[in-house]
Amino acid sequence: MNEQKIDNRVRLLAIVPMGVAINLAIGLTVSTLKLPIFLDAIGTVLFTILCGWQIGATVGVLSFLVGGLVNPLLPYFVFTQFTIAGVAGIAASKGWFKGTLRVVVTGIVIGYAAAFVSCPVIAAVFGGITNSGESLITAFLIKTGHSLWQSVATTKAWTEPLDKTLQCLAAIGIAKSLPKTLLSRLETPKSFMRKNGLL
Repeated sequence: MNEQKIDNRVRLLAIVPMGVAINLAIGLTVSTLKLPIFLDAIGTVLFTILCGWQIGATVGVLSFLVGGLVNPLLPYFVFTQFTIAGVAGIAASKGWFKGTLRVVVTGIVIGYAAAFVSCPVIAAVFGGITNSGESLITAFLIKTGHSLWQSVATTKAWTEPLDKTLQCLAAIGIAKSLPKTLLSRLETPKSFMRKNGLL
């Protein structure tokens, strides 16, 4: 193994804790405030854009495993983080983080993908109610006569696209604020960076 590959691995190992810290710091703050959004995958999307979906997925999954020490519900949603990284990785490879409109569309798509994998967990495991702010919407829908599954699906259809769009906009905003000299040192192919307006 040459020195450059070792250097890249060390750099990636240093990046993962940064992404985990971003996810947990913002996500747990939003959860405490009981807002109907999450903002707990900004680090996942950011490092998916910068380093590929594998690193993004590692950041997301570790965030929710570590975060489980504070919020025991988080580990149930590790596959949601994996899904977010996967969809964001596909979008980034196609250049869909370049231009505000594309980022918004990407956020909406990621939102519906996250809703699709989260709904069964929320409905079947938690009976529709978790400690998030969006559960207030679900509880209201259930009280007004909607079924459990319909209430959870409706809530997710409203909250997830907005939440993931905000997160995608935040992630690409952070990425664009980073020095180009730093970006050029990442292992991500330069064509990947150029497609997304980072180089």
